[in-house]
Amino acid sequence: MAVSGMGAQEQRPGSPGAAVLAGIGVAVAGAVVWGLVAYVSKHQFSLLAVVLGYGVGAAVFRAGGRNRNTGLAVAGAVLAVFGCALGSLLAEIMILRGHGIPLGLIMSHMDVVLREYPSTVGGLGLAFWAIAALYGYRNALGMPAFGRGRARRPAPQAGGPYPGFAAGPQPPVTGADGGLFPGGPPLVTGADAGQPPANGADPSPPAAP
Repeated sequence: MAVSGMGAQEQRPGSPGAAVLAGIGVAVAGAVVWGLVAYVSKHQFSLLAVVLGYGVGAAVFRAGGRNRNTGLAVAGAVLAVFGCALGSLLAEIMILRGHGIPLGLIMSHMDVVLREYPSTVGGLGLAFWAIAALYGYRNALGMPAFGRGRARRPAPQAGGPYPGFAAGPQPPVTGADGGLFPGGPPLVTGADAGQPPANGADPSPPAAP
């Protein structure tokens, strides 16, 4: 189903199932990278949620045949939030592991980890999740990453008003006597132009006696 208001677009072969699987793969891979970054730095970077959402949306759009489908766009937003939630959980576990707590002990006390999970994410983390969902939705529709994007400029035609392109031959300027002056009528000076000559003499011939 094409999005209304987007204009006609050539439909390309693509599978919705493949698009969803691609989104899941990118979401899980991004969550693992998120956890590894947290393990190395011992800090959780919520900004990675935006990158994850961007990647999920792009994967859904490409695997879906680059067709603008609202159903796949919603799936991209949901998978982006799923990846963010999984990434935050893995980051919390990896941070504990990075502080020397054995992985077995962490897994045996997952109830404690899950109880502290909301406070670990925090309000700022949820805000980044929302941005990730927005990017997942927009990218899955093939929309520009930032804003509405520039309107596509129409192709210039020969003789069109766009500077820098050949405007084609221009019709010559026709003078009052029917002569052709390609550069416009010649400059007329003196009495014909209503101006005195440069030397002050009267150029008009003397009257006949």
